[in-house]
Amino acid sequence: MVIEHGSFPRYVMTAMVNFVAFYALWEISVFLLPDENYWPTVAWAIAWFLGSLQAHWTHRIWTFDSDRDIKWTIPTTMALYIIGGVGSTACYYIGTVSWGLNERIVFLVNSSLWGFLNYLGQREIAFKEVSTSLPSDNE
Repeated sequence: MVIEHGSFPRYVMTAMVNFVAFYALWEISVFLLPDENYWPTVAWAIAWFLGSLQAHWTHRIWTFDSDRDIKWTIPTTMALYIIGGVGSTACYYIGTVSWGLNERIVFLVNSSLWGFLNYLGQREIAFKEVSTSLPSDNE
Protein backbone atom coordinates (compact mmCIF):
# COMPACT_ATOMS: atom_id res chain seq x y z
CA MET A 1 0.00 0.00 0.00
CA VAL A 2 1.54 3.27 -1.14
CA ILE A 3 0.35 6.45 0.52
CA GLU A 4 0.04 9.30 -1.96
CA HIS A 5 2.51 12.21 -1.84
CA GLY A 6 0.94 15.28 -0.28
CA SER A 7 -1.68 13.31 1.66
CA PHE A 8 -2.34 13.89 5.35
CA PRO A 9 -1.45 10.30 6.37
CA ARG A 10 1.93 10.68 4.66
CA TYR A 11 2.41 14.03 6.45
CA VAL A 12 1.67 12.41 9.84
CA MET A 13 4.16 9.60 9.24
CA THR A 14 6.86 12.11 8.32
CA ALA A 15 5.94 14.34 11.27
CA MET A 16 6.48 11.43 13.66
CA VAL A 17 10.03 11.01 12.36
CA ASN A 18 10.54 14.76 12.74
CA PHE A 19 9.21 14.70 16.29
CA VAL A 20 11.67 11.99 17.34
CA ALA A 21 14.54 13.95 15.75
CA PHE A 22 13.40 17.18 17.44
CA TYR A 23 13.16 15.46 20.80
CA ALA A 24 16.65 13.97 20.40
CA LEU A 25 18.08 17.38 19.47
CA TRP A 26 16.42 18.89 22.53
CA GLU A 27 17.78 16.19 24.86
CA ILE A 28 21.30 16.61 23.46
CA SER A 29 21.10 20.40 23.84
CA VAL A 30 19.81 20.11 27.40
CA PHE A 31 22.65 17.70 28.22
CA LEU A 32 25.37 19.93 26.71
CA LEU A 33 24.20 23.29 28.05
CA PRO A 34 24.00 24.45 31.68
CA ASP A 35 20.63 23.78 33.32
CA GLU A 36 20.09 27.08 35.11
CA ASN A 37 18.60 30.43 34.15
CA TYR A 38 17.71 30.76 30.48
CA TRP A 39 19.75 27.80 29.16
CA PRO A 40 16.86 25.32 28.90
CA THR A 41 15.07 27.87 26.69
CA VAL A 42 18.23 28.15 24.57
CA ALA A 43 18.21 24.35 24.27
CA TRP A 44 14.59 24.51 23.08
CA ALA A 45 15.44 27.22 20.53
CA ILE A 46 18.43 25.28 19.16
CA ALA A 47 16.40 22.09 18.84
CA TRP A 48 13.45 23.95 17.32
CA PHE A 49 15.58 25.69 14.70
CA LEU A 50 17.55 22.59 13.70
CA GLY A 51 14.43 20.43 13.87
CA SER A 52 12.54 22.88 11.64
CA LEU A 53 15.28 22.81 9.01
CA GLN A 54 15.30 19.02 9.14
CA ALA A 55 11.48 18.95 8.94
CA HIS A 56 11.59 21.17 5.87
CA TRP A 57 13.69 18.59 4.04
CA THR A 58 11.73 15.54 5.16
CA HIS A 59 8.41 17.13 4.18
CA ARG A 60 9.90 18.40 0.92
CA ILE A 61 11.16 14.93 -0.03
CA TRP A 62 8.93 12.40 1.75
CA THR A 63 5.61 14.17 2.20
CA PHE A 64 5.27 16.34 -0.87
CA ASP A 65 8.02 15.16 -3.26
CA SER A 66 8.31 18.83 -4.23
CA ASP A 67 10.33 20.30 -7.06
CA ARG A 68 9.76 23.89 -5.94
CA ASP A 69 12.86 26.04 -5.61
CA ILE A 70 14.39 25.98 -2.12
CA LYS A 71 14.68 29.77 -2.33
CA TRP A 72 10.89 29.65 -1.90
CA THR A 73 10.37 26.57 0.28
CA ILE A 74 12.94 27.20 3.04
CA PRO A 75 11.85 30.75 3.97
CA THR A 76 8.19 29.87 3.53
CA THR A 77 8.29 26.75 5.69
CA MET A 78 10.35 28.54 8.34
CA ALA A 79 7.78 31.37 8.38
CA LEU A 80 5.03 28.78 8.81
CA TYR A 81 6.98 27.14 11.65
CA ILE A 82 7.44 30.52 13.37
CA ILE A 83 3.73 31.30 13.11
CA GLY A 84 2.91 27.82 14.40
CA GLY A 85 5.45 28.13 17.20
CA VAL A 86 4.02 31.43 18.43
CA GLY A 87 0.40 30.34 18.00
CA SER A 88 0.82 26.94 19.62
CA THR A 89 2.77 28.42 22.54
CA ALA A 90 -0.03 30.93 23.13
CA CYS A 91 -2.66 28.17 22.95
CA TYR A 92 -0.65 25.98 25.31
CA TYR A 93 -0.40 28.86 27.80
CA ILE A 94 -4.13 29.59 27.59
CA GLY A 95 -5.07 25.93 28.01
CA THR A 96 -2.75 25.21 30.92
CA VAL A 97 -2.38 28.50 32.78
CA SER A 98 -5.56 30.43 31.99
CA TRP A 99 -7.97 27.50 31.88
CA GLY A 100 -6.05 25.18 34.22
CA LEU A 101 -6.35 22.09 32.00
CA ASN A 102 -4.04 19.09 32.29
CA GLU A 103 -0.78 19.89 30.48
CA ARG A 104 -0.57 16.50 28.77
CA ILE A 105 -4.11 16.75 27.39
CA VAL A 106 -3.39 20.30 26.19
CA PHE A 107 -0.12 19.06 24.66
CA LEU A 108 -1.92 16.36 22.66
CA VAL A 109 -4.82 18.54 21.52
CA ASN A 110 -2.55 21.50 20.77
CA SER A 111 -0.02 19.40 18.85
CA SER A 112 -2.81 17.85 16.80
CA LEU A 113 -4.44 21.20 15.99
CA TRP A 114 -1.25 23.00 15.06
CA GLY A 115 0.13 19.98 13.24
CA PHE A 116 -2.96 19.95 11.01
CA LEU A 117 -2.72 23.72 10.44
CA ASN A 118 0.96 23.33 9.56
CA TYR A 119 0.07 20.60 7.06
CA LEU A 120 -2.44 22.90 5.37
CA GLY A 121 0.09 25.75 5.23
CA GLN A 122 2.77 23.54 3.76
CA ARG A 123 0.40 21.93 1.26
CA GLU A 124 -1.28 25.16 0.14
CA ILE A 125 1.64 27.60 0.36
CA ALA A 126 5.16 26.25 0.78
CA PHE A 127 5.02 23.11 -1.37
CA LYS A 128 2.01 23.84 -3.57
CA GLU A 129 2.78 22.86 -7.13
CA VAL A 130 2.50 25.80 -9.46
CA SER A 131 2.08 25.64 -13.19
CA THR A 132 4.80 27.38 -15.18
CA SER A 133 3.28 26.66 -18.56
CA LEU A 134 1.53 29.30 -20.57
CA PRO A 135 -2.23 28.94 -20.96
CA SER A 136 -3.25 27.56 -24.33
CA ASP A 137 -5.52 29.42 -26.72
CA ASN A 138 -8.05 26.57 -26.52
CA GLU A 139 -8.95 27.32 -22.92
